Amino acid sequence: MKRIFPSEMNLDPIDFYDQVRTPHVDRPWLLLNMITSIDGSTHISGTSGGLGGPADQRVLGTLRSFADVILVGSGTVHAENYRTPHAPDGESGKRRIERKQDQHPRLAVLSGSGNLDSGIPMFDQDESKGAKPLIYTSENGNENLSENFQEKAEVVTLGVGPVDLSFVLRDLFDRGAKVVLAEGGPSLNHQLVEAQLVDELCLTISPLLVGGESSSIINGPVFSDPHQFQLNGLATEDRFLFCRYLSK
Repeated sequence: MKRIFPSEMNLDPIDFYDQVRTPHVDRPWLLLNMITSIDGSTHISGTSGGLGGPADQRVLGTLRSFADVILVGSGTVHAENYRTPHAPDGESGKRRIERKQDQHPRLAVLSGSGNLDSGIPMFDQDESKGAKPLIYTSENGNENLSENFQEKAEVVTLGVGPVDLSFVLRDLFDRGAKVVLAEGGPSLNHQLVEAQLVDELCLTISPLLVGGESSSIINGPVFSDPHQFQLNGLATEDRFLFCRYLSK
């Protein structure tokens, strides 16, 4: 990977993305990671995999190595057929041990409706490593969850109406999470930005033009007060562009 801003230098991804991420008084540091095509598409045929490549996968693994929890929306969980993340190895694993983090980041799914498929790989206890996935849902969503989720996940019910993301992050903080990595989708991203909960945005731009009518990395009403971020780092590898922004 070649860093081109703030200065030119060849770096391993772990050194490009590593920084001190200090949690807030009552919630974790929230890092949002997304990939888009040059024209802003977030997927090809419903998944982001077609946009990526080996360089992007290395970056994804690097960012996951910093996280105590990976937060994702239910639509993305199903579309991407989520699995339990592998334990970081090499230098990423070494630094994770130095930070005294658990071996595996924990998965947390946001599903207000409770319409989740217990058969997807992330709920497979034969594959699962570490703590069971968390499901944050509403009272109505809890009623929709089938009974077999009781063995496959820890369900947190947040009351009637839309799930309060501020409460979700406070709950994760109380569970010991210092860094949370959000991986979409666009609707979840919109809620996080609107609530001013995003501290860092890592955006990968794939060298593809896709066309079509795919949503952007944020899907929802236009913000009445656009949120400003400051470019903190820019790097390139295998024609991909990797951007790091910090909230101002």
